[in-house]
Amino acid sequence: KKVKQSSPMKAIKRFDFYRKIPVDLTEPTLPGAVISLFCGIIMAYLLLSEFVSFRQLEETSQMFVQQEEGGQIRLNMNMTFPKMPCFLFSLDVVDIMGRHEVGISHSITKYRIKEDETIGVYETFKDDAGAEMRQEGCRIVGYVDANKVPGSFHISCHGLGHLLHYVEGRLNVNHVVHHFYAGETKLDPRGFPGSLRPLDNTVRDTDQSGSLTYEYFLDIIPTVYSNALLVDTKAYQLTAHTHQFPTHPGNVPAVFFRYQLSPITVRFLKRKKSLAHFLTYVCAIVGGVFTVAGLLNSLLQSTIVAFQKNVLGKKS
Repeated sequence: KKVKQSSPMKAIKRFDFYRKIPVDLTEPTLPGAVISLFCGIIMAYLLLSEFVSFRQLEETSQMFVQQEEGGQIRLNMNMTFPKMPCFLFSLDVVDIMGRHEVGISHSITKYRIKEDETIGVYETFKDDAGAEMRQEGCRIVGYVDANKVPGSFHISCHGLGHLLHYVEGRLNVNHVVHHFYAGETKLDPRGFPGSLRPLDNTVRDTDQSGSLTYEYFLDIIPTVYSNALLVDTKAYQLTAHTHQFPTHPGNVPAVFFRYQLSPITVRFLKRKKSLAHFLTYVCAIVGGVFTVAGLLNSLLQSTIVAFQKNVLGKKS
């Protein structure tokens, strides 16, 4: 028995976009089946790819101008000077605010090395050990607290010229930069985007005569890393350019690090895609694949019908 439907129900049914076609009025075809199977495989692949993308965090970056607060920035270093004895090592800092500090030692630890092996921590120089230590090198580990203004620090033997006779008046500043980074937090570059430690494993050993001076020009870029929980990690990126040139007569070879702080702050954000974004792409995939498959099926069926009519017409 047919159930009588009220007029409101009939009015609502007029808006049905998906009216059913009786099964006995449809006919399955081989081309349609092939296209349907291919459509299902493509749809499954796209849906799986979108689901994997939805589970991953999306990384974006922003740049903006931010006035850096006053204070200092820490420049950390780990370097080896294979042909420079520790008793000739001096680290000096100069900047445009008038700071001129010579022989910084409170934040630097010096290790005596010989034939690439550490033989002890350097403490003080003794005249009777100068001849023995002249064949040694020096490894320095520590940091410099620099003002947030353009400036430089350099490594040489300034103030220790009276000890140069132990190395026959020739200072060789060939060196290896094992690590160099800015800020108090040491981040693993493999886990964070950007240029955090571009000078790591830099080797400068082209000077055999002890006559070259090396320069590094550093741009320090304030950087903020925000994770999915909106927890910020502050760090500094570095861009570095190097230069070497023969030391001017009357000067002593040195290694200069010239730095300036960028006014641009970079923020890297990790965000999870919204559920609405995921559902939108799922609908787009399903609708797009079905639409394209329907067009292909209609085109194929029309071609087959036209071909059959043409062939049958010629035969008749």
